[in-house]
Amino acid sequence: MSVTRLLLAALAAGALLGAVLWWRAAPEQPPATAAPQRTEPARAAYDTGPLPATRPASGPPAAPLDAALLRAAVVARLPASLSHELVARLAAGDVAEVARALAAGRGPGSAAALAELALWCQELAEPHTEADAQAARSALGAAAREPAAGAALEALIGARRAAERRLAAGCAGARFDAAAIDRQLQASARNGDAASLERLALTGSGGPGKLTSAALLGAPRAQLRLGLDSLRSHPVEARSWLEAAAKQDADAQALLGTCLLAGCGADPDPVAGRATLESAARRGAPFALGLLSSGAAADEVHRWLPAGALVAPLPPPDPDALALSAADRLAWAALAGRLAEQGCFGFELSLAAEALAARPHLERSLSPADVAAGARAADELEAASGAAVRHARGCD
Repeated sequence: MSVTRLLLAALAAGALLGAVLWWRAAPEQPPATAAPQRTEPARAAYDTGPLPATRPASGPPAAPLDAALLRAAVVARLPASLSHELVARLAAGDVAEVARALAAGRGPGSAAALAELALWCQELAEPHTEADAQAARSALGAAAREPAAGAALEALIGARRAAERRLAAGCAGARFDAAAIDRQLQASARNGDAASLERLALTGSGGPGKLTSAALLGAPRAQLRLGLDSLRSHPVEARSWLEAAAKQDADAQALLGTCLLAGCGADPDPVAGRATLESAARRGAPFALGLLSSGAAADEVHRWLPAGALVAPLPPPDPDALALSAADRLAWAALAGRLAEQGCFGFELSLAAEALAARPHLERSLSPADVAAGARAADELEAASGAAVRHARGCD
């Protein structure tokens, strides 16, 4: 038995050591392209002084939309192990406080979160590039297709600017030492911290061994990468890794749903695929929300891909495989629009623009009876899942 099969057997038997798009493409499709690797920032000396008992004055409190948007951005950007308290402090702009806590902490994910926070602060300190301006223009262009979405998007753009200023001001008061951060990351990885191993592997600081170790310890992006790497050569093994990643990561679960629609090492299973996508959407996965809202229209689904995704997904080969009624689609589109209005897509303005435009775009193509049925389904979906989705995305 090969080493790979031994590892998968251990995974299937529940022997994970410590326990973050996609299905097999048609043969003529090019292989998935990994996202560019990022390097760690070089910063000034790191301040390891004691945590203050209370938050220092740093300007007026964030407006509710600013705060929700920034909390969602923090949850999307930093490891899932970050505590609610630290997420709230970052949303208030208390970067120095959080950096000290992460440097002093030895809990799971602390080193990886500190490294990512340092990188984020470095990015905020750099001048905005043409790519940033293009992203804003793209978001506005998406909203322009649906004038009713324009006002909400303008509010989100203003909230993002305020949130970025708050976070950048907090970063300016924090001090990071790249060498010290790397030592903490390496030490945590040697001690079996899944998030540290995952970060080192996915940023090019570790070989296949670190990636496999991180995956076996339960790091979802490492599991996802191993699944992607073996989709064509070993689809059954790939599906096992995707199933493991989906347990912890909503975007991986959305990938698994599309994989099930296409076969994923077995016969296509539209029923399981739809159930998996709906579960991922209830956990806040943008691509799943887009797929359920659009009905798998190829010219719409790709616009729901978050920035920084490991690969660009393809829509299901059969757009009707999900068997979504008009009311179903309208309900998911309404939920996505509400999430966008409330800042739940964080700094992802293009995603927010697509979500804001989805419902009015769909309503124009439906009969009055379908619109009425969709409104009732939307209210039911909101009552059943709205609070859980907001919690998952950090904007509650």
